[in-house]
Amino acid sequence: MIVSDLDKSLLNNERQISEYTKTVFQECINIGIIVVFATARPMRATKIFFSSIKPNATICHGGAIVYINEKQVFEGGIGQDHVKKILQKIIQNYPQSNLAIESNDEIYTNFDPSIYWGEIAYKTLDIENLPKTNIEKIIVGLESFKNTDDIKKYLYKDLYLEISEGLVGIIMNKNASKWNGIKKLLEYYKLKKDNVIAFGDDYNDIEMVKNCGIGIAMENGINELKNVAKGICRKNSEDGIAKWIKENILEKEQTST
Repeated sequence: MIVSDLDKSLLNNERQISEYTKTVFQECINIGIIVVFATARPMRATKIFFSSIKPNATICHGGAIVYINEKQVFEGGIGQDHVKKILQKIIQNYPQSNLAIESNDEIYTNFDPSIYWGEIAYKTLDIENLPKTNIEKIIVGLESFKNTDDIKKYLYKDLYLEISEGLVGIIMNKNASKWNGIKKLLEYYKLKKDNVIAFGDDYNDIEMVKNCGIGIAMENGINELKNVAKGICRKNSEDGIAKWIKENILEKEQTST
């Protein structure tokens, strides 16, 4: 099984999958390797790459939702009461905060999300009338806070905070992580973690890169990730993942046959 993060990992700096990477991953699929995308993105922003590479499984929202062939098999969210209380307390003490939630593959915000993610569809966040569907995560813009402890103080014990691209804090259920999503897939596919190769670049990739059989950090990744990785591949702008796979898996496979 190959598990890959998307942004700044599998995607190049234009946030696209190169033709070379498409070809390499298709070779992997052709010889029976299970391909998994593991991303902080929601499914709506992940499916746009399926025409380039069709993964066997997808871990979205950093592990809050797991899909196998686009069928949801796991969901780990935050309780409605917790979400409401967290948002109320933050807005009370930091009234200029940019706040958002993800629910049922839609984003609800009290700001224009294009400041972080470009033009995307969104709904207005009404803290007093939250959607009744599962809430996967809370997103908090970092501009209003001196440090992450200013956000962490509002978390319940079953939640955790991770930082994404130095722009936003993401509050999630502790059961929702890329590594826990991988463990769900290992059960389904009857594989051991030693049979998994994982690629990533950021904080939310550390656990999976550390725990999988072979964890590879991007050259453009953070040092904390490189410190736990078993290897480093070239930058995302240089097709680093695809070249590592070609050199370390596909070429060896051809040699052995």
